[in-house]
Amino acid sequence: MQEPPNMIGQLSVKYSNKPVIRSLLKIIPGWSSADTLIQKRADEIKGDRLRTFFEELAEGRHELTDELIQSEDFLHSYFCTLRAVLNCRQREKIKHLARLLSSSFDPTLRVTPDEHEDLLSILEEISLREFAILNDLRSRELSHPRNEGENDLEHSRKYWNEFKAATIQTFGIPAESFNGFMTRLERTGLYVRITGAFFDYYGDIGTTTPTLARLVLLVNGA
Repeated sequence: MQEPPNMIGQLSVKYSNKPVIRSLLKIIPGWSSADTLIQKRADEIKGDRLRTFFEELAEGRHELTDELIQSEDFLHSYFCTLRAVLNCRQREKIKHLARLLSSSFDPTLRVTPDEHEDLLSILEEISLREFAILNDLRSRELSHPRNEGENDLEHSRKYWNEFKAATIQTFGIPAESFNGFMTRLERTGLYVRITGAFFDYYGDIGTTTPTLARLVLLVNGA
């Protein structure tokens, strides 16, 4: 009885009408022949993650070309992204990684290899919950236009209490842990606390950064 093709073979058949995707599949390193039960299970997990990645990449908003995928910059970014994909168990994050790779080679967005590598590192480290919370904060910032002469603290106080309550209720952050949770988000470079000597202010309010806006644009297209 003929042994069924491994995941790479299955994906190659699936994307037989997409030669660029098939070319990328052929250069995935380290795919084993699955000669033990543990290795077979490991390959099944890797295959599932790769399936999610390539489905998202194939359906991406930005077209990949033969010329593009032969460039050194693309191949470097591709292999860096593959490593992140194979180490990621969350399907939604794998989709984020695929969209980041695709968007990074849209010439209209002008993403340098260094910027892609930096954003990939951030996306690997941040949890989906943290990313969702920062997206919510950014949406509230955008929905409250800043008045002339208004400083960051004055602007943020318009929506901060609502944001805090929503974060506690929707994302399961204990009220007593909220400030510490937001402080830890500063490590990502996507959020920063407002500093300064303001009356009746204890340094517990912050804003998102331009880096978050850039990452959201590349991952979500908005």
